[in-house]
Amino acid sequence: MKNKYFIFVHKHKFRNRALNNFLKIKKIDNYVILNLSGVLRYFIFGLPLIFLTSLFKFFFNNFVLISCDGRPKLISNGVNFWFGGTSYKVPQKYKKYKNNCFFFENFSKKEENLINLYPYKPLFVEKFNSPKIVFVGGFNILEDTIVDEIWDNEKNNIFNSFSIIDNFQFWNKYNLSNNPRLQYYYIQLKERIRFNSIIKINKILKDNFIVVGSRWKKNIPSAMDDEFNVKKIRKLYFGNICLDFGSKWGCNFIYPRSVEIIENGGVLLQAKQKNLPEEMSNLDIITEFNSISQIETISRNLLNDKIYLNQRFSKQFEYFNNAKLNYLTLKKIYNISKKNNI
Repeated sequence: MKNKYFIFVHKHKFRNRALNNFLKIKKIDNYVILNLSGVLRYFIFGLPLIFLTSLFKFFFNNFVLISCDGRPKLISNGVNFWFGGTSYKVPQKYKKYKNNCFFFENFSKKEENLINLYPYKPLFVEKFNSPKIVFVGGFNILEDTIVDEIWDNEKNNIFNSFSIIDNFQFWNKYNLSNNPRLQYYYIQLKERIRFNSIIKINKILKDNFIVVGSRWKKNIPSAMDDEFNVKKIRKLYFGNICLDFGSKWGCNFIYPRSVEIIENGGVLLQAKQKNLPEEMSNLDIITEFNSISQIETISRNLLNDKIYLNQRFSKQFEYFNNAKLNYLTLKKIYNISKKNNI
């Protein structure tokens, strides 16, 4: 079977963190991954390769060049990864291309080229010693009278079922389901859910809860400072139970933060996500919650019952310790990369 080559040629390396361990994949069956990211390799190898694959696109049909955030812009035999949001965030000059790939599901519209970069070689935790519930992240609540009104009216219902905001009927009550700013309202409501939930959970779990983020200190004095050292964050995930409210853009069970948690030996405790595949739901792979009370119950069970904790971790580890998941992702990327080859 002929090899297919997937080559990262983005100019700057800062997006490599969002890729997690994906760049460490060297080969899955006949799919080969090469990393030419970074300024030096971009100018020495990337630019000539971009020129050749564009000029002789059918000769290089088994090549897929991968760019991040349009740096550089790729048209033929390549895809443009966009990590900064959904298709709403893509600059106008790039919107016409059929090879844009996204990692965050849009709440208000379905993304055509949604990609899941699955965990690769997750760390195994042999023994959970003194696990804590860990949350790493901030918040960005903007004042908005419409969102504040919705929150005041619905917060009790939301705390009982976080996923009700993923239903368009919820927004129909406020005549917003067709509003051009619906995505903004959705994001801001999610910000309020996360903020207020963390405050409540901190009061419930107390010393068993670790919050990382300087902005929390006003409300949670015990919160740790912002941490920008990737190694320290990953060490914090290892052997702990990691709270994740999902992407603010939509319902993503797999996105850079959840992948980072799984790869680094954390037990993912995630808000219910609408795009979780039925197979994974039936197999009970992800430890899910959909309310404040569920967070409390599940957290206490995980903290107090090591057998249950190990069972949850084992299911997660065994499912994601499988390179075939990313083989299917690469196959999808390959097909997307040829959409402009006309």
